[in-house]
Parts: sequence; C-alpha cells; structure tokens
Amino acid sequence: MADDENKLSKSELEDLLKEVERDRQPVRKVSNQKKKSSIRIDMIIAAIIAVVLVVGIAAVIFYFVKSTPTKEQKAMAENPLQDEKYPEISDVVKNYLNAFLIEDSEKRAETIAQYVGNLYDINSVKQKTYISGYSEIECYTKEGPYENTYVVYAYYQMGIKNIETTVPCIDRLYVVRDTKTGNVYIQNDSGEEIHKYMEKVTKDADVQQLLKDVEVEFEEAKASDIKLQQFFDKLQVTENKESETIAQQTSAPATQPVTTVVQTSNKSNKKDSKK
Repeated sequence: MADDENKLSKSELEDLLKEVERDRQPVRKVSNQKKKSSIRIDMIIAAIIAVVLVVGIAAVIFYFVKSTPTKEQKAMAENPLQDEKYPEISDVVKNYLNAFLIEDSEKRAETIAQYVGNLYDINSVKQKTYISGYSEIECYTKEGPYENTYVVYAYYQMGIKNIETTVPCIDRLYVVRDTKTGNVYIQNDSGEEIHKYMEKVTKDADVQQLLKDVEVEFEEAKASDIKLQQFFDKLQVTENKESETIAQQTSAPATQPVTTVVQTSNKSNKKDSKK
C-alpha cells in the first residue's frame, strides 16, 4: 500500500511534465534572443566595414583623378612662363622699342634693323610721336616651337606726352637666336605656322593670368587719370574710323582694331601669378 501511495497518478504525472516544460521554455527564448542579438551586431559591423571600404576606395580614386594633370596642365608644366630668364632678350626689346622714338627716319630704320631679323619694309617704320618713353621693361618667355626660338611677352610702362600717368602695356613677340653668334633678333613676319603656335601658348593659364593682371593695371591707370582716359577714348575712335575705311576699300566687314596695348597689371600681381 505504501508503494501505491508513493506512485503518481496519470493526471499528476502529466501536470508535472507540463510544469517542467513551462520551466524550460523561457530558457529557450532567452537563448534565441541572444543569438538574434549576436546576428544583428555582426550585420551592423559588416555594414560599417563595407561603408568604410567604399568611402576609402572613392577617396583614393578622387585623389588620383585630381592629381592626374590634364593635357593643358602637362604642356604648361613642360613649357612654363619664365620671368627674365634671358636678360639679352630684354636688352634687345628695350633697344627695339626706343628705336621707334628716333626722329630721323633713316637713323630710326637703321637702328631698328639691328634688332630685327627680317626688316622687309623700311617704309613701315614710323616714329611714335605721341610716346615720351618706355620704362620697367620686363620680358616673360615661353620656349618656341624650334630650338633657339622664343615667344616673348614684353611688359613695360609707356609714357605719353603731356600725360603724367604711365600706361602698363604688354606686347607679344617672336624671338630667334642666331646659332653662330648667339645674338637674338625679333622676327616680325614669322609666318602662319609660328602664329598658330603663339596663339596656342598664349591660351596657357599662366599667360592668361599675366594678361589679366596687366589688363587690371591698365584699367586702374585710366581710372586714376582723366587725361589718360580721354587719350585712349580718342585713340579708339581714330582706330575705328581707320578700320572702317580699310573695310570699305577692301569690301570687307569692319573689325575691332588691335592696339599696341595688348592688355595690362599690377606688378606684384604678375609675379604672384607666375609663382
């Protein structure tokens, strides 16, 4: 009887099993939550690593693209604009400019002929009567298309008679060095091929900055002196009339004339732009 009393009834056994099952279920749930939580953390870490890799690769690509020079930048680096690299060129330009101020026509032509490699028309050498002198001549150069040739941007201050303020100007010249004597000469009629080359290098950023600086200085000079402003206004009107006359004679449309003042610059700005 004692053994029968200690035995559990069927219903009691089922209740006990259910109670045990209930006690085990929370343990399983906690275990599943931990696994899910662990999986989420792994996914987040993987996503962060992926983002970092993408950003890093993009940064590397951007760096190399940015640091790779364009054709224009490469050409400019190979042939930079150089300030006063050839003092002998500056001397020739100075003497060439001042020769135009000589009153005697024969002496003027003879003097200019010393500095020009192809003085083909002696009658074209006219005295520049309105100019009082040149100062602060400074030559910037780029290598020409051939050995011992140069494209020169000659900066100078031009004095005009009866006007106190000087005018900043810049002329583009083609200069050739004699291989036998080492002397340099200005080549006025350089031909279409050379002209195209000069146009090409003039579009380089360093030359464009120089011209822009000179233009700014030119405008500032005119704004500072009413007499200078009036002089260039009259000069522009005269040149426009001459251009219209030539156009009528040749049945060609009138074009905007190019003056000897190409464009004009604050001296410090010019040098800063070159650096």
